[in-house]
Amino acid sequence: MRVASMVRASLLGFVLFVATGTPAVSAPREALFDDAELVSGNSLELAPPAISFVVPTPDAVVALDADMAAFVAPLKALRDPHQKLLALIEALEDRGMFSLEYAEVTRSARGTFHDRQGNCLSFTMLFVTLARAAGLQASYQSVDVPPYWSYDGQVVVARHVNSLVRTGYGEDTTVDFNVRPYEGKKRGRRVDDSYALGLFYTNLGAEAMVRGEHAAALAYLREAAGANAEFAGLWVNLGVLYSRRGNYDHAEAAYLRALELDDEEPSALANLTLVYETLGETDLAAEYRARAQEYRERNPYYHFASASLAYQEQRYEEALAQVRKAIRLAPDEHEFYELRGRVQTALGDARDASKSFERAREQLAAEELRAQTRVEFGGLALQ
Repeated sequence: MRVASMVRASLLGFVLFVATGTPAVSAPREALFDDAELVSGNSLELAPPAISFVVPTPDAVVALDADMAAFVAPLKALRDPHQKLLALIEALEDRGMFSLEYAEVTRSARGTFHDRQGNCLSFTMLFVTLARAAGLQASYQSVDVPPYWSYDGQVVVARHVNSLVRTGYGEDTTVDFNVRPYEGKKRGRRVDDSYALGLFYTNLGAEAMVRGEHAAALAYLREAAGANAEFAGLWVNLGVLYSRRGNYDHAEAAYLRALELDDEEPSALANLTLVYETLGETDLAAEYRARAQEYRERNPYYHFASASLAYQEQRYEEALAQVRKAIRLAPDEHEFYELRGRVQTALGDARDASKSFERAREQLAAEELRAQTRVEFGGLALQ
């Protein structure tokens, strides 16, 4: 059995610009500041926060309160891990936890349990906390999912986290909250708790920045670096904070740090373009603009997003060209064929549209076969 699903993370993304040419590749710039200086925030000269806030300790993020302990207490007597997992899922269902409200808000395990609201990471941290309290061996898993492009040209980098539960000798069951229903291939790797904590604080930093609370954002991002500094998104968001304060040299160093960890991190590439344009470094701006565009051009999900926008705006020929590019790059995504069929219908090509819809059904059937059986529980899917 497998429990599965999908989500977007809360990293801040910026516009990716179209390349106007192929610039000569220059030597990489050396970052002017090290990690300690970037995390310190000394150059930001932030005023005291207008609204008081508390950065939760790592222990508090996954703390179990009395209500949560009482919730899992009946499960401890079960000895078989598989039965215990099923019992935990049933208990969550009985409590109405599969009617949880998804929101782009990061909450602790306790907050998610009581508020019944949060993002994918919040739900996953709650589940891991409860599973461990019940006596199950539960861990986090980082899942590679397709990037999501919003229609205004901004890119949101997907960093999806789910959980693995040991249910037998050499057998792990995946528990994954279904937020963005995407059925494509997903690759996962087990990560330790520090990764989840780093992502938790990074998300809080991004959310504070969106609210304009820069002192809080810095405090959360500093905590994220302390938990796990190997997450590129942390440094992207720190670079965004410096950019918004006009500290472009620090922003450059933060984006370059992100690219050390992931040399194709699209938000870092795009934001460096903006930094170099602001600093008058036109050659470097052109280079990073070209690298960002190259990333987009070879990514099928960018073309799918572009085709979807063109279809909504009734630019059907353009939509057809874009969705064809997406299919060439990823020929086994049923959503691509579904969109192609809708575009062809709009163009009056009923015969080709019928073929596209049939191909979409075939791909979907293949995906469902790979997933085997599937039963929906609101925000959670059991596989």
